[in-house]
Amino acid sequence: MSAIKKLNDLLNLTTINSETFTVSAKEMGWRRIFGGLIVAQAIMAAYRTVEDKNLHSLHCYFLRAGDPDIPIIYKVAKLRDGNSFVQRNIYAYQNKHLIFQMIASFHKVEEGLNHQDTMPHTKDPSTLVNEIELLEKAFKNRPENIRDTRNRLRPIEFRPVNPRNMIDPKKEKPAQLVWFRTSNKINTSIPLNQALLAYASDYTILDTALMPHALSIFQKDLQIASLDHSIWFHRPFDVNEWLLYSQRSHSSYGNRGFASGHIFSQTGNLIATIAQEGMIRLPRNN
Repeated sequence: MSAIKKLNDLLNLTTINSETFTVSAKEMGWRRIFGGLIVAQAIMAAYRTVEDKNLHSLHCYFLRAGDPDIPIIYKVAKLRDGNSFVQRNIYAYQNKHLIFQMIASFHKVEEGLNHQDTMPHTKDPSTLVNEIELLEKAFKNRPENIRDTRNRLRPIEFRPVNPRNMIDPKKEKPAQLVWFRTSNKINTSIPLNQALLAYASDYTILDTALMPHALSIFQKDLQIASLDHSIWFHRPFDVNEWLLYSQRSHSSYGNRGFASGHIFSQTGNLIATIAQEGMIRLPRNN
């Protein structure tokens, strides 16, 4: 079974009742639950309680680290059912402990004003090398340094436009461009497209907050964790096709880093905007 199909299975929640669902969050290679997976599963839980409307925004907080060996219980609370908009609160529990909370808003399809930011000019993804190949080359003499990363399933393929030196990083402007798409094509729906994009959106965005400090995620004893995550969905898209993730970190202070990003289709449509703040704690000897 391909990695993307296994991820799809993790987004197929089991119904307990009309507002409560459960599912495994066990992904190979992860010692704690990946935040993007929790967001993706919460999206699928919320959609189980909504008809005839599409998710347009979500705002969430990661409250506790999740254990991949324990199934998650998702509880959805109906906040409002309007003619045009619907809002839901989604809570994720493990062993009766609240580990995650999200508020999501859904909107019926309407026509209206139309404008957007311009997509950055950049390299075509077909000319770039994917993330795991770059890591294999960079760490070929020290494979243990990326053992966990190598063992992780790759449901999403990432191709950075200007790859960083992850072994000996230099100070750089806090901005990067990354292409991504599903590792293999699968049949998608609007909810699944949005869930998979949410999964991918948590993968690289906080890395930008490390760039001006000559740090990488492979820095020994560096602690990084997502604190919150927001997404606004603007236009329809297909996550099987290449999407460009334009990311920038605006601030780091007090062991927190903040970053945002725009996601564009290969044809230039702005399809989503992301914002995230995360914890970044340096090793104690720094």
